[in-house]
Amino acid sequence: MVIDIHSHLWPMDRNPEAMRQYFQNRNSRFAFDADGLLASMEAAGIDLTVVSALAFGPELTNRDIRGLNQYVADAVRHSQGKLQGFCTLNPFEEGSVDFLRSCIEDEGFVGLKLHCNMQRFYPNDERLDPVYRQMQEYGKPILFHSGGIGVRPYGDIYGRPVYMDETALKFPGLMIILGHAGRIWYEETAMLLRKHPNIYADISTNFGKTGETLNWPMQQLLQTVKGWAGSTGHLLFGSDFPFYEQTATRENLEALADQLPDGGLVKPAEVRQIITTNTEAFFHKFI
Repeated sequence: MVIDIHSHLWPMDRNPEAMRQYFQNRNSRFAFDADGLLASMEAAGIDLTVVSALAFGPELTNRDIRGLNQYVADAVRHSQGKLQGFCTLNPFEEGSVDFLRSCIEDEGFVGLKLHCNMQRFYPNDERLDPVYRQMQEYGKPILFHSGGIGVRPYGDIYGRPVYMDETALKFPGLMIILGHAGRIWYEETAMLLRKHPNIYADISTNFGKTGETLNWPMQQLLQTVKGWAGSTGHLLFGSDFPFYEQTATRENLEALADQLPDGGLVKPAEVRQIITTNTEAFFHKFI
């Protein structure tokens, strides 16, 4: 079973200016809605996608965010089981834990997405502890944006993976996904994967901007994680749709696997397992 652990949907009329500019120069084959995502999945041979709501800034209240979550929940309900949803929230607002409980218990969300860069917070901020504690009790994962986002005006410093160390120590039962594997701070990601059994990382967006550099970031990620953590077993398949295409992500990863020597540090089979067994095994920990 092929599962994409990292994608997004939001109503286009809620698109902030930074995102409008980002997509202005993109020529995606698929619409940025549920039908477009399902068409993308079919083209890429993906069986199930985890789709997250996305809070574009710290000023959004949970009242604002409720509509974004509802958009994702509606997509999940009409997907015939092909989508599962992660909610989002403003974790600093009073009543955020109650808001979270409603998302999980009433709306059927199976995880939480937090975007440190867009929402402008450090993940080791102790004010987040009640949310972390509740998710640990649920046995549901939190998908964090990690690493640089590379889009103005969002700050990248909030996404450094090293800030997750304290959180993983404090909440050893909390399933943590480092979205984008902390690009480009791969050594920090490898340090966390070496140390914390409750931390995972998805490989989404780790591709270069040109044909010449296309697979260089992924090679760096795989080698750094395998070299320091000793295993690529906690690396998960994700695309970050609609920012990156699912088909291209899968094809690029499979092409890299075909190029790797059997006797190298990272084996071709280990890369293919990211697409298949790694992500499916993780998914069944919380579903």
